[in-house]
Amino acid sequence: MKIKAEVIRGGSGLGLILALTLSGCAHDEPTDAERKRCFDRYIREHQAEYPVETLKKTAALKCYS
Repeated sequence: MKIKAEVIRGGSGLGLILALTLSGCAHDEPTDAERKRCFDRYIREHQAEYPVETLKKTAALKCYS
């Protein structure tokens, strides 16, 4: 990749960030099963501290967003 080499040779931090972005640092999306496990685990871990309805809202934001 000619563009990446020229960007990195420029020596700027922005060039390095651009090169890393172009190289594909993508994260895989969690599956529905992983999201459900996250949701259930969050409620179990904090059920003694907060009302269940509040936990459901917080867990949904944390695990499904």
